Amino acid sequence: MITATDTGPAPRPADDSGPGPDHVPVLVVGGSLSGLSAAVLLAHHGVDCLVVERRSGIGTHPRSRVLTARSGEVFRSIGLEPAIDAVSSRPSGWFHARTLADATYTRLGAPGDPTLPISPAGSRLCDQNRLEPILLAEARRRGARVHFDRELTGFVQDPHGVTARILDRATGRSRTVRCGYLLAADGTRSPVREALGIALHGRRGAPRFLSTVFAADLDPVLHGRRPTAVVFPGREVLFARGTPHAPLWEYGVPDIPLATGAREEELGRFARDRLRLVSGLPGLQPDVHSVLRWGASAVVAERFGEGRVFLLGDAAHTMPVIGGLGGNTGIQDAHNLAWKLAAVLHGSADGRLLDTYDAERSRVAAHTLWHVLATARGLPEALDPETLQLGYLYPDPAGGPDAGSCEDPYHPTGRPGSRAPHLWLPQDGECARVSVLDLFGAGFTLLAGPLGQRWLPAGTRAAAGSGAPLDAYRIGGPHTALRDPHRAFPALYGIGPDGAVLVRPDGYVARRWETAPRTDTALEHAVCEALAQPAYRAPESVRGAA
Repeated sequence: MITATDTGPAPRPADDSGPGPDHVPVLVVGGSLSGLSAAVLLAHHGVDCLVVERRSGIGTHPRSRVLTARSGEVFRSIGLEPAIDAVSSRPSGWFHARTLADATYTRLGAPGDPTLPISPAGSRLCDQNRLEPILLAEARRRGARVHFDRELTGFVQDPHGVTARILDRATGRSRTVRCGYLLAADGTRSPVREALGIALHGRRGAPRFLSTVFAADLDPVLHGRRPTAVVFPGREVLFARGTPHAPLWEYGVPDIPLATGAREEELGRFARDRLRLVSGLPGLQPDVHSVLRWGASAVVAERFGEGRVFLLGDAAHTMPVIGGLGGNTGIQDAHNLAWKLAAVLHGSADGRLLDTYDAERSRVAAHTLWHVLATARGLPEALDPETLQLGYLYPDPAGGPDAGSCEDPYHPTGRPGSRAPHLWLPQDGECARVSVLDLFGAGFTLLAGPLGQRWLPAGTRAAAGSGAPLDAYRIGGPHTALRDPHRAFPALYGIGPDGAVLVRPDGYVARRWETAPRTDTALEHAVCEALAQPAYRAPESVRGAA
């Protein structure tokens, strides 16, 4: 059991025979999807971190399957798209059938990936146990330290940092780690969250499901078909797992009529019998890899942090499997928090910036969970996963009127608080192109209209005045490599030819100017405001050159 206090002496380890406390800017507790995503994204922003995971290695059960377009954009932005493509496939659709042997299946929903017109990444089917090794390797390549068989057993926060006690489960030795911030990505039952006394709102552990991952030759009834999922009467579902070159399958069924304490052998026999029925292959002998009995939860933490400790992923919210939004929401928690921690640790942002993590992500989690449950209940007002992931809105950073929690991503507005819309721009001939989203780096990005030349030197001044990295581009117009032959960019972002938008490091619009402002310091003020800095004051060298 983890203990935590807000102030007081540092916890003494049971065995601290090493050279003294370790020091690291960020300690991440939990080395699964959200924790590894946080490690990669922190390293991308130049922040050293340590990840500790109590398990001996990455999990083998596939768990989450869907990688939404928004998560794809996150990983595309740090160069992981090719590696993920190698272990994933594109969704082919959900179908309904009596058995797999049916001559035809009834399609559920529209064919294809509806996000491809509005995202350079699109959605994918990527098993979590195939994605996590990519994130682990990338985190270590970028310098993050990831240790398995390590367990957080206690921590103390003070105004200047967190002192944590880490147990090496293999040796039984403990040591002390001093960090600036602690990120709890330690799962649904998060010991860190419980130690902080942060309550959950919602329902835990019901209903219950059985999931069986297996290998089998199903081609005698599939005849070359590879649906994303097939739903059978009785709410039984067969999911395509693995890849087309290394196929696996997962069978899921709710409310199985077996005792709660049923052994794995009994669960396996039940699953094999059901697989023979739903496959239409009475002699099927599936090679069962794993059987997992689990309870669905629908909960959100009452707050996503306390002091220098932050919750992300399942520690902050747990969602039903519908739409595969739980893991994806955790990835985007990490994306939101990583740049803010980096800005504070690098000295370009005030610590108040970290308060926006809870304000933004808790709202997203509650909004997403409501719609997932509405989908499960068949309510007509439920939004689809694409809209939830690509259309959610943060409060206007400049304090403008609240536009709600979501907009239609197929008709984006470019308003502050929204995801910056995707637009393909031709490069070096009509066959080469780059997305506007591909222009975003680890810092802020300024996108100016075709007549926005004056914004480029303003970007240089803003970077110097704020201490934060900023890249500035003019899209369309004469003498620019970023051509916009259809003049689509200004209309898509809601600006005039001489207007501009300021985009945060996580790809969200921080400020928008429909036309060029009268003052040359408008951009500097906006960057400082986005970083929660005090009122902008340009350095002497910049004021003298202006």
